[in-house]
Amino acid sequence: MPLHLTPRREFLRRAALAGAGLLASRELFAAEAGASSRWALLSDTHIGPKPESVARETNMADHLRAVVKEVTALKTAPAAVFINGDCALKAGFVDEYATFTSLVKPLTEAGLTLHMTLGNHDDRANFWKALNVASDAARPVQSKHISVIKSAHANWFLLDSLDIVDKAPGKLEQAQRDWLAKALDEHKDKPALVMVHHNVHLDPTKPNSALLDTNELFEVLLPRKQVKALFYGHSHKWELKTQDGLHLVNLPAVAYAFAKDQPTGWVDCQLKSGSATLELRAHNEQHPAHGKKTDLKWRV
Repeated sequence: MPLHLTPRREFLRRAALAGAGLLASRELFAAEAGASSRWALLSDTHIGPKPESVARETNMADHLRAVVKEVTALKTAPAAVFINGDCALKAGFVDEYATFTSLVKPLTEAGLTLHMTLGNHDDRANFWKALNVASDAARPVQSKHISVIKSAHANWFLLDSLDIVDKAPGKLEQAQRDWLAKALDEHKDKPALVMVHHNVHLDPTKPNSALLDTNELFEVLLPRKQVKALFYGHSHKWELKTQDGLHLVNLPAVAYAFAKDQPTGWVDCQLKSGSATLELRAHNEQHPAHGKKTDLKWRV
């Protein structure tokens, strides 16, 4: 299961995460989201060991603070906030997660639920410890963070592509793909939206530093027409593509871009019957893609 942080009111009713004011659910493999059709999509925060940590001439904590401030100020609150992996800067060190949890605390204090997946710069054991998640908790796939988040317009399927800490490529492996296929078949009643940290590898002529089992994942997703979109990060790129009618959404990084023309920020996702509207919210409001909305029509 991914890590799920619930709002402060639920935190007060249940259990404390010392010093952070957050609650991590230990056995939440399926969850019901709020009634809102809005979702805040974040990826690649890359928070360093200190708030003043800088990488690629960027203060990552400042970027995350700006996104948190914008999300908490929305007039219509999102059903949940996703952070799609690479929460930490380098290798999921304890001090990186200490800084990270302090920065996302305002989200849960504002009554928002936060769902996180893991990327190649994360470390499961340190993350579990930082967020008070039992390392021996029962899981659908051993040592993998996977879950289903149900909502009125669609079901979200959150995957775990972390393979080797601080090594670029990611992998789902057979057991997780089998779980995904079974979970998708058990939830045919609504559109399915799949989220994974690593971007898909579409060009076989280039080295694969993305998702090593991309083809195997497509073998699960493409025949199941209820699957409408695949969301991923890792490449620090804002890009929209399709594969046989399946929308491929490459989320921008919150932290920093690899290419100078790429934006950083987050994506405001509005789900509707039969489609979704994505709006890029860039840190640089002068970026040509900032504020632009794209409608994704679901394949039939």
